[in-house]
Amino acid sequence: MKLWEFNKLQALPNYFLFYGDELFMDVWRDKVKEITANTNTLKLYYDEFDMDKAFSHLSQNSLFGDKNSLIVVSDKFDDKIKRLIEILKDNYFYFFFSGDAKKAKTKIFKNNFVRFFKPNLGELITIANQYATTHDINIDTNHLKYLISKIDYRFIFRELDKLALVDQINNATIDTLVFDYNQTSFDYMFDKLFTNQDFLNDLRNILITNEHIAVLLSLVRYIRILYMFHLHIKNIGYENVSKDVLGYQIPKNLEDVRKTIALKISEDKFLDLFEIALQAELDIKSSKDKEAVLFEAILKIKTALN
Repeated sequence: MKLWEFNKLQALPNYFLFYGDELFMDVWRDKVKEITANTNTLKLYYDEFDMDKAFSHLSQNSLFGDKNSLIVVSDKFDDKIKRLIEILKDNYFYFFFSGDAKKAKTKIFKNNFVRFFKPNLGELITIANQYATTHDINIDTNHLKYLISKIDYRFIFRELDKLALVDQINNATIDTLVFDYNQTSFDYMFDKLFTNQDFLNDLRNILITNEHIAVLLSLVRYIRILYMFHLHIKNIGYENVSKDVLGYQIPKNLEDVRKTIALKISEDKFLDLFEIALQAELDIKSSKDKEAVLFEAILKIKTALN
């Protein structure tokens, strides 16, 4: 199905394949959640996807006569998916394929599929406006454009959630609260800090072209991601960690380093790290000696880790 045909649909068919751009996929996962809200729903993500379990769910009689819904998110395409469509009847099956778009087997779904492409600025503003309206976030179009210019568009919802805490959103508050994804990534330096390697030369080089607060905000983000890695590994498993947490796959060697770091830190220790970093984030905004605040926070974190 062409995108323009998809956009004209009055109602979504009871089975459908979505693939392509991650942001559009996120939007439609939320819409599918609404569509299937009053059904008996089974969600299977990545390695959880088991054909026998899926088949059993769709073929069983639902309690109280409700319909059954199956929502699958996977980067793999099983030819046996055709069996699920054949037994579907009036139940629901929605498949979000996050793998290589060239490997999407659309013929299985007949014409019930759509491929999303990277949104243009107009589409991105529309998506962000809808999200802001739904979540009572008061931001105008001009400031939305400014926000979009600073970030990787895939993180627009997360950054809008940050701004929801602010009474008045303007360029200054965006500069303060939003990490600039277009700047140098500091994660390599933090990898060294958290694995007890020498990182000072990296930090000095970064501070030549970056503000102290940008480094600190990036540190808060890095700790938050490590904590999410930690929870994922403990509660879900060791596979697909970065894809599930970040929405995209980072290089395997970097993922392995950060998974190792995350597992070595206890939940109590994470609380200590958050307190150090967040207190420094508050202090640096009012301090005249921002470098001192940053270095003190890094020293405290290094001490806490040892």
